[in-house]
Parts: sequence; C-alpha cells; structure tokens
Amino acid sequence: MTYEEALAVLQARQETRIALGLDRVRVHLARLGNPQDKPLVFHVAGTNGKGSTCAMLACVLREAGYRTGLYCSPHLFEPRERIQIDGRWITRGDFARLLARALEADADSTLTYFELLTSVAFQYFADKGVEVAVLETGLGGRLDATNVVDAPLAAVITSIDFDHMQFLGKTLAEIAGEKAGIFKAGCPAITPSLAPAALRVAKARAAAVGAPLTVVGRPLPVRRVDWARGRQILVEGRRELALSLLGARQGFNAALVKAALAAASARVEVSAQAWARGLAKTRWPGRFELRRAGRGRLAILDGAHNPEAARNLAATWGASPWARRPARWILGVMKDKDAAGILKPLRRHLQDVVTVRPPSPRAMDAAELAALVRRAAPRARVTIESDLEKALAAWRRGPAPSTAVVGGSFYLVGQAEKLLGGVPRG
Repeated sequence: MTYEEALAVLQARQETRIALGLDRVRVHLARLGNPQDKPLVFHVAGTNGKGSTCAMLACVLREAGYRTGLYCSPHLFEPRERIQIDGRWITRGDFARLLARALEADADSTLTYFELLTSVAFQYFADKGVEVAVLETGLGGRLDATNVVDAPLAAVITSIDFDHMQFLGKTLAEIAGEKAGIFKAGCPAITPSLAPAALRVAKARAAAVGAPLTVVGRPLPVRRVDWARGRQILVEGRRELALSLLGARQGFNAALVKAALAAASARVEVSAQAWARGLAKTRWPGRFELRRAGRGRLAILDGAHNPEAARNLAATWGASPWARRPARWILGVMKDKDAAGILKPLRRHLQDVVTVRPPSPRAMDAAELAALVRRAAPRARVTIESDLEKALAAWRRGPAPSTAVVGGSFYLVGQAEKLLGGVPRG
C-alpha cells in the first residue's frame, strides 16, 4: 500500500462517521498483540486545551531524555501530523505499512477513521520503542478509542464546557462524566478547578474507581507577554519560565502539565532544566498563532470552534496590542457547532467580518454564518466570500486593515496554514 492509497482508504471511512465504543478497538488491538500496553502513557481529555497540554507534556518529556510519542487530533496539514515521535511525524512509508496491517486486523471493516488512526499510532509507538506516549482523546473520554489504555501514568482533564453535546450530553455534569471516564483505578487524576457541577462528577468518578485526584486551582502566573515573538513569561516560585505559546489559558495548561508530571514522578523523572527547556521549545500551530503574510501584514490563526474556546480567544485578543486597531475577522464554522455561542464573546471585536465555508462536508454555509454575525454584531461590516483563498487574497492586496484573524474551525485554520506558508516538513 502506498501513502496515497492509505489516504484514500481513510477518506472512504469519512471522519464524519462517529461510532463511540471500546469493544471493536480492544478486539482489534488484541489481534495485533496489544501494542497500546507497551509504552507508559499520559492520557488527556477535555473540551479545550487538550492539544496545547499534550504538546507541552511531549516536549518536556523529550527534553528529559525520553523517547516520546504524541497522538493528537485533529490535524491541520495531513493525517501523519497526528502521530509523532520526538517531534517528528510518522513517515509516509510507516503510515502506509501500519495502516495496511490495521486493515488486515479489521477484516469486517468495522473500525472508524479515528479508530484506524489510533491503531496506527499504537503500533508505531510499539514498533519504534517509545518509552512514554502522550495521548489526546478524540471525543469525550469514556468511550473514546484511546481509552483502551488501562493504567496511565496520569489522566488529565483540561476543561469542561459545551461541545459535541449530541454525543456527550446536554449538561456540564453529563459531559464531565464522559471526560472523567479516563480515570483509572490507582492512577493519578488531574483536573483544573471546574464549574461546581462538573467538579462534583469528576470527584465522584475518581472516588468510585480509586484514582487519587489533584485539583489545580491556579494557573502559573504570567509576568509579561512578548507578543511580537509569540511567547509569554510565566512565574514559578522565584523562577521565570518562557512558554512559546500565546493564549489566555496557557498558564493553566502549564500548571496541569506540572501537576501531571509531579503525580508521575516515581516513574518518570523530569529535571527543572528539562521542564524549562520543554516549555520554551513547545510549538503548537493554530492556537493564537502569528503568521507574517508580507507587506506588513499579520494573520492570527486560532481554531476556536466552541463557546469556551471563543471566550479564550476573545480574552487573548483583547489583551493583545492588535486589538487597539482595526482588524479583519475571517470566520467559518461547522454546521453542527454552536455558531451563535462562538460569536457571542467575540461580538464586541467584530467590525470587519468576512464569512467563508470551511473545506469540509460538515461546514456551515457562509451566508448562514453571515446572518448570525449580523445578528450578533449589528454594526459590523459583513461580507461573504466563496472560499478562504479569495478572502485572504483580498485582504492581502487591500489597503487595510493590516491584521486579520482567521478562526472558528480547525478545518479553516488548516487551510489558512497551507495558503500562508505551506505544509511543514514532518
């Protein structure tokens, strides 16, 4: 099987097909020798912040000298991006080879797109001798394919808010129950100080399975932000730590990473030097990411795709130097998302808006989104563009404004990444 053939097989399993449950995956992985049991694992769930938290964990572990695997979603560039060892994407050859092996162990073709990728990740980590793997759940936690790991070093919840409610429940308590499904007997569990209804559920789940729970009440404080270089300086005791990620929530994500490493310290040793180097070297595209676009233009890319993520984006944008001058917002969302909820925290910043349709069969029509923008921000100038390429081209050749924010969907942000700078080398 070639890499192109592997992508075609995945495309036929459309990511829009979601079938939660662990039985299929357990049977499948047993046929492959249970590769998920080989490395030590940090398991991360949450409505938002999972990717950044996983990226920090993986980078710090790598700086500590561990051969480190990272499995994350969604991808911005291509599926290989989801599966990494020591910061490098899985090779095309290994991806095709291991997907072919996964398909052989899925003779009745029951595995979903995400389950096949999860199989490839577990196989790759086992084959390449990964010592510690960092796993991001795809959806929820309790029934997510990654939850076949029985004894993680630590299970981390990053946040609980409303998203994927058709699968996870209509209340914070129900959603928390699904996310806390990654807690395991005797394995440390880490959460931030969640809303009371969600925290009660997380505490009850931890108590029921016998998982020692740490509730992280405060973020690592931010001393200053270097907006131009895309980093912020955090404070830990008397030390300053450079974190190469922008975002109002990143100090909390860093505190969760610190708590997870502390909980696993008996089995994974991370020095103060490795901790500092890892934070400084962390890169995670599509989360308040700065992209220079020529002629003094700056694009800010953020995949904020639910209300909580939009609130975080609004807080970061409002604190930034660019909020004090005109900006163009290029927005696109999925039709199964709470578009009105996404727009609500952003509305006071929306003066010049272009709506587009992200490159996905699940995308909301740009005209429908434009109507919602006009309702949320009646004074905004709202235009509709047929696609993102034309929207970016019009912004880049126009007289003003010099700053654009592209957001509302990771599909849209992934397309913007390619249009503005090309696919990075994996």
